[in-house]
Amino acid sequence: MAPSAKSAFPRIALVTVLAAVLVLLAVLQYRWSVEISRAERTRIETSLNSSVNQFRKEFYRELEQVSIAFRGEPEVSGTNFWTDYAQRYQAWARTAAHPDLVANVYVLHAGESGDSRLLRLQPETNAFAPVDWPASLAPLRGALEGRLTHELPGPSPPPMPELRSFAWTLEQRVPALVHPVFNFGRNFGGPREWLHAPGPPPRRMPRLLLGLAIVELNRAAIDRLLGELAQRYFAGPEGFTYYVEVVRPGPGGRIVYRSDPQLAAFLNRSDVDVPLLPPTAADTRVLEGPPPRAARGRRGPFRALPRGTIILPSPAEAPWQLVARHKGGSLEAVVAAERWRNLLLSFGVLLLLAVSMALIIISAQRARRLARLQIEFVAGVSHELRTPVAVICSAADNLADGLVGAREQVKEYGALIRGQGRRLASMIEQILRFTAGQSRPASYDLGAVAVGEAITQALASVCALPEAEGFTVERGIDPNLPAVQADSAALVRCLENLVLNAFKYGAQGRWARVSASQSEGGARVRVSVEDHGPGIDPAELPHIFQPFYRGKAALAAQIHGAGLGLSLARDIAEGMGGSLEVSSQPGHGSIFTLELPAAAQPAAEPLPRTA
Repeated sequence: MAPSAKSAFPRIALVTVLAAVLVLLAVLQYRWSVEISRAERTRIETSLNSSVNQFRKEFYRELEQVSIAFRGEPEVSGTNFWTDYAQRYQAWARTAAHPDLVANVYVLHAGESGDSRLLRLQPETNAFAPVDWPASLAPLRGALEGRLTHELPGPSPPPMPELRSFAWTLEQRVPALVHPVFNFGRNFGGPREWLHAPGPPPRRMPRLLLGLAIVELNRAAIDRLLGELAQRYFAGPEGFTYYVEVVRPGPGGRIVYRSDPQLAAFLNRSDVDVPLLPPTAADTRVLEGPPPRAARGRRGPFRALPRGTIILPSPAEAPWQLVARHKGGSLEAVVAAERWRNLLLSFGVLLLLAVSMALIIISAQRARRLARLQIEFVAGVSHELRTPVAVICSAADNLADGLVGAREQVKEYGALIRGQGRRLASMIEQILRFTAGQSRPASYDLGAVAVGEAITQALASVCALPEAEGFTVERGIDPNLPAVQADSAALVRCLENLVLNAFKYGAQGRWARVSASQSEGGARVRVSVEDHGPGIDPAELPHIFQPFYRGKAALAAQIHGAGLGLSLARDIAEGMGGSLEVSSQPGHGSIFTLELPAAAQPAAEPLPRTA
């Protein structure tokens, strides 16, 4: 019985509300995933920038330690200055974290006559000795010798030299650190005198540049240093999170360091590309406020020499670049992949929630349907039990009251009571079998059973019922049929249900036919029960083997039954390894076909007769 529109409205409203909630959750999940992706990108970029800055800072600090060790004292005279360099080198080598970072220490000394000579520190004697220009410093010779010819002339106070004149320069081609050595001794008149002293400056300043300190770096040690820094700031427990390179850009660019030697080319579409040594635009520091004591009486800001150690990349070539890229691709690809993973996870949870809600709704619908079927079953069984009980009680009352005295009438009443009793027993037996089948699986004692004898016994049992009155039953059994592999009692019950179903629903035609034949190949045996009833609606065919199911036509015709016979018949057929199918056309009757496997051995003995 189809539910009314009024009763279906709450369920439709519930489904609509649940669908709207799921859609709202999906929209919120998507927006949250976008926000999480943005926050994740910001976090990754912040972490990457921090790692890059720490990498550059550590590398700069290592070079700064070298430059501090070889920085000369401005107040020391020229002769003592070179001797002090040897001592500084020994002290630095004893305490440095990377003592092999310095390969050689040179001094390009400027003589009084304008000539220059290259001195090399001899570690075994702690003294400088003249040497020829080595091949490693050949690219720098012309530029370094040119710097020694620089003087600071002028009839007026000279301008402050550029910051690079007082800074260390990293010559990436060698690589080497180069620093000018100035003589600021008192006998020459240092900047403290000629910069802030009152009165007119001298007509010509003495030469300030004594020479150039050249600290040649060990390329292998630089590679190890860069590898340690890359491992420290760009790697995790599972290896490098980023591919890292230090490159020299330009047409003749080359790889200085690479974290993964398997990479065949420069990193394209890098996530970060910055100079390894950041350049500075400041040449001098301009200080405001009162001048020092030596410069009192002068107005305006005054200039001061830069303090601390400054290392700048060489202006003659492009500086080394630090390049990094995430191993999963660009940051956009990594964040997008993470966002898709979050979306798949969140929408998977929503899908699971939707499936759970659908299952709950389906279970509720099935529970409602089962409750309705149970009510119909109770009503149908009550009606079916009431009819034979009423007939039996009425016949018994007539016999007890003496209303029936003739011998023929007594026999007629006895047959009526016997038929109604059998009908009542059959109904009770079906209910008990269905209950037993639902509580535990049925077990069958399979063996070779003769099909003809099983059909004969089933017809003999069913034809005694009132439903069989006036029926014409035809038989079409192949005499050469092999035995089937089945349980004899279960096979008889299955055939009884099929024949009784034909009697109930084929009462209009008052005809039934039971036939048995062998399938092609002889492996199986088919038993068909056919009637000339009204047939079955095609929409009801998939449901007729369900427990308690009764078609609309059966309900309209008030055909007695509980809807268990066909369900029990199919359970028996499938339990014995067979099948039960139906074919029907409205107005042309129905055919139920039971198919069982043929037995390897013939039937041993005839079936036992049932009472």
